Amino acid sequence: MSEAEKIRVMIVDDIVDTRDQLEKLLFFEKDIEVIAKAGTGREAVALAQKVHPDVILMDINMPDMDGIAATEAIMSQDPAVQVIIMSVQGETDYLRRAMLAGAREFLTKPISADDLYKSIRHVHKLAAARPKMSAAPAGGGSATTGGGGGDSGSDGQVIAVFSPKGGVGTSSVAANLAVAIRQQTNKKVVLVDGNVVFGDLSVILNLRSDKTIIELAQRVDELDGDLLNDVLVSHTSQVKVLLAPPDPQRGELVTSDHLRAILEALRHEFDYVVVDTPASFQDRSLAILDLATRIVTLMTLEMHCIRNIKLFLEVADLLEYPHEKVMLVLNKASNRTGIRAEDVEKNIQRKVLLQIGDAAHDVTFSINQGVPLVISKPSHQIARDINTLARDLTATDKGQSAAVAGTPAAPEPAAKAGGLFSRLIKR
Repeated sequence: MSEAEKIRVMIVDDIVDTRDQLEKLLFFEKDIEVIAKAGTGREAVALAQKVHPDVILMDINMPDMDGIAATEAIMSQDPAVQVIIMSVQGETDYLRRAMLAGAREFLTKPISADDLYKSIRHVHKLAAARPKMSAAPAGGGSATTGGGGGDSGSDGQVIAVFSPKGGVGTSSVAANLAVAIRQQTNKKVVLVDGNVVFGDLSVILNLRSDKTIIELAQRVDELDGDLLNDVLVSHTSQVKVLLAPPDPQRGELVTSDHLRAILEALRHEFDYVVVDTPASFQDRSLAILDLATRIVTLMTLEMHCIRNIKLFLEVADLLEYPHEKVMLVLNKASNRTGIRAEDVEKNIQRKVLLQIGDAAHDVTFSINQGVPLVISKPSHQIARDINTLARDLTATDKGQSAAVAGTPAAPEPAAKAGGLFSRLIKR
């Protein structure tokens, strides 16, 4: 491999032994070269300007200028550089500050050699892909940029159902949403269990199959319509489903690159690709979110959930997702919390576009039965709310919108639906 093809890395840490250890770990990687080391944040800023590394491994806690301040300074000089923050602290606040400063990944010390290699290669690949994303035509946009649709008129929409906090109902909403879209449009819909380590869709839809996403990951260079149809499972609703592996060990074999390639292949074959997305900012989730046309972002009326939503919105802005790409949806809406939607909207500076009611018993029963509520109880309030969400997401095909930004979108009169919203958080 020529010098020009190697990933040029700079290491920044105030502890000499740490710098030397990281350099030793990278020494035998043929595609990675350590070109510089710095012991302080200020030295890193000056050195980055001289040597122009591809990737910087940046410690947070340094005496004269911390790693986050150094990252901000370096990114202002060279936005193309990819920074990986390293810290013994793994708290959400450190992650938030790192991402807002421009860091692409966050590694908690002690760092394993595998995690180090993967992170460096991942952010380098991400940098190579970024110019393609930003070159999308204004107003149209590819699914990679979060614009209005696929790369061509024949490409389907990728709808990521996501929340930065687990336990808010993303899997159930994703399953019901896929069925509702199929029922309303009669178009080709595929539902993907993007939570490849702990996927739930096989239980929610009562599906069993020996073939899962791992079969596609193992043959990612051979993806075509025939292979996809061979692996996908048919649900009674005529929605096709790509299941997660049955055990976490095999799920870990599915990488973000695999997910990206699989979703690209699916959106060429289907009109709508609905993805149940893991609750994290790790590479698998980011691959899905980057490729999504719309991100249905679920929130509940809990303090920690709304705090995480605010963090996600900041990260989404940092990643240059258009505001219309991220669709805030209030799930498990109830008037028993005493938190007002208006207060939350002011706090996070975004409108909550839709709401889905709270009926924990009925949702649990439908999951245990393996039959989505939109099928078993189509007149149920939650089924009606999901159908409204489906109409809004598919309305762009018809040049109309089922939900007006900033107002509830339930099919019932606005006053009735609005009451379910009056409870978010004032910090």
